[in-house]
Amino acid sequence: MLREQTDAAHTHSRAWPAAANALLLLILSGIVLAALALRPPPAGDGGVIAAVFPPWWSGRESFLAAAAAGVAVIRAGTLPSILVVRGDGPESAARLRRAGALALINPQALGGCQEIIAP
Repeated sequence: MLREQTDAAHTHSRAWPAAANALLLLILSGIVLAALALRPPPAGDGGVIAAVFPPWWSGRESFLAAAAAGVAVIRAGTLPSILVVRGDGPESAARLRRAGALALINPQALGGCQEIIAP
């Protein structure tokens, strides 16, 4: 009787790591897919990217940072700290990061960058 209980408990404890492994694989797969979907196109040669500036920045600060990076702002994001910009060369991404951008993402991946600023 004790052996049956021990075997049942041992079998149940083996099921948890398998379920945990499956959950971990699911989470990691979601992270990888999100990273691939959010990856911006190349900023050089007129590529359009969404620059995510610090969330505590005002829209004015974000616009000034984009201007300092020498990129054209084509629309605003759903937050004042997100701007969709058009790069003018291969160094656009590096200049945006130096100007304060925390991330550069594909603006079509989330669909939240809708307000048109300039054609």
